[in-house]
Amino acid sequence: MEVDNEPKVPSPNSYLVEEIGSYVDAGEPELDSENDADSALGGMSLRSSNFTVESEFYRHIEENGRTYHRYKHGQYPLPNDALEQNRLEFQHRFLRMTIDGKLFVSPIDTDRPINVLDIATGTGIWAVEFADEYPKSTVIGTDLSPIQPHYIPTNCSFRIEDAEDPWKFDDLKFDLIHGRALLSCFRSPKTVIASAFQALAPGGYLELRDPIFPFKYASPPPENCALVKWNNMIVEASTKAGRPWTNGAHYKKWMEEIGFVDIVERKEYAPMSSWAKGQRNKVLSVWVQRNILMGLEGLSMALFTRVLGMEKEEVNELLIGVRADIENTKIHCYSEGVLVYGRKP
Repeated sequence: MEVDNEPKVPSPNSYLVEEIGSYVDAGEPELDSENDADSALGGMSLRSSNFTVESEFYRHIEENGRTYHRYKHGQYPLPNDALEQNRLEFQHRFLRMTIDGKLFVSPIDTDRPINVLDIATGTGIWAVEFADEYPKSTVIGTDLSPIQPHYIPTNCSFRIEDAEDPWKFDDLKFDLIHGRALLSCFRSPKTVIASAFQALAPGGYLELRDPIFPFKYASPPPENCALVKWNNMIVEASTKAGRPWTNGAHYKKWMEEIGFVDIVERKEYAPMSSWAKGQRNKVLSVWVQRNILMGLEGLSMALFTRVLGMEKEEVNELLIGVRADIENTKIHCYSEGVLVYGRKP
């Protein structure tokens, strides 16, 4: 494999969707030795939110300088404060970009009225944009945290719900159920997939998208690499918490076992820095690196303090080295992910 000895990349804000294209099934990155890093890289209708929730759920739990959801506190280990919400909005832009600007890839007919559910909706940006772009649709987003916008399209609504609990949609059936970045959301993702199967209309699709930990390396990382240590610790902590960050590798199998058909699994690879050959990989690395750096403390703090018994200061000290390794182009790290969708017969 080949390495770019002087990788340079500009800000992610300078990139448009057409400059990167889809990176699904694009293959694992190769090291770049051709020094090509210097080449050119080149009125919504709104109403008041109908997300009604007990006021106590808005009083988030403060812990180690971050805030976390109050409803079923401790279940989801990532924060819900402004820092994390900003990261989720950034991540949304990145994830749309990597599938050619689309919100989904399942082959559903959007020219007719459809019912759509977004589980673990987070800030609700996916649900809001779907409702806005497909005005014939009816979109519902569910989450443990009431952090969605106060004004939303009239065909969009939000509920504070746990997708692992029995679903309460009465006779409503969905044409698309969507979930992404579900790390640590569920103790039993297969149960959630089974609930989705029951809630879909015949012919409806479930679409899931997640990274798979730990990260991979195109060449052996250095000894005592902080990034490798962090990776191992995050897998250990999430597994001990009963919500392993390796679940994405099993989505296709679980969907098959539950009864989905026409299942498509697409692999996603993205380098952590600009070490990889090719314009597409260099652009990807900018977004991936920014996303992980923005979220590193949030991803780590609760799991490491609650599960591994670390102090806040210990975590922050570890993350200094992790950040340096993420930005080090001599460490040829990349992430792996999956995008899986299947149809209910």
